[in-house]
This record gives sequence, C-alpha cells and structure tokens, in this order.
Amino acid sequence: MMNVRESAITTMAARGVLDAAQVAAADRFRRLWEMMGGKGAGAVDYGRERVDGGKAPDPITQRQANAGKELARCRALLGARMYGLVSAVAGEGYALHEVVGDGKRERLTAADMLRMGLDDLAELWRLATRR
Repeated sequence: MMNVRESAITTMAARGVLDAAQVAAADRFRRLWEMMGGKGAGAVDYGRERVDGGKAPDPITQRQANAGKELARCRALLGARMYGLVSAVAGEGYALHEVVGDGKRERLTAADMLRMGLDDLAELWRLATRR
C-alpha cells in the first residue's frame, strides 16, 4: 500500500503518468534536495560557548557539498525554468496546480515539462530504461 496523496510524484506514478525511470529520477532528486537542506540551511550560532573543549561544527558537510554539486549539474542540464519546476514538484513536494494554477492547459503543459525534465535526469543518472 502507498499513500498517493504523499506527493505529486506518487500521485502521477499511481495514475500511470510517470514510468519507473522517471519516478526513480524524482526520488533521487528529492534525496539530493533534502540532503542539501532544501528546506533551508540551519544557522550556526558562533556566539555560543564551547563546553569541554568541543570543536565548532562544520557549517556544511561533505555530503551537502556533493549534493550541491549534483544539483548544480541538474540545473545546468535542465535550465532555470525546468529546474524550478522539478525542484518545486519533486524537491519541495508541491502539487502541479500549486505551481502553475488551476487551469487545465497549464497543468497538462507542466506535467509534460515535468516528464521531460525527469527523462533528462534519468538519462543523466543512467536510470532510463532502454526503449
């Protein structure tokens, strides 16, 4: 069982709009987005005193840096508009109507653009199935 209302990606996959490679690309993008701190990076309090000689935490980890580099590759591949759409839907979890509005034409166009972007990412990460 899966909750189809969890995200637009799971809803579209349950309806057969997205294939397995597109869903895998969306999941990988979401993991990178969350690893990078897509919700916003936490602030470091430099004024706080260190106790028992503890060292200051790194403001950014190596995993976050690697995720940022991979997301930069995605942005270079997709372009600003398509990257914005993929990051809003796959990364932040917005529904298509929240991104483009309630018009049917706008939603269908956004769904087509999302599929194209996910196809490009699946090809970049070699997740695409042979056609």
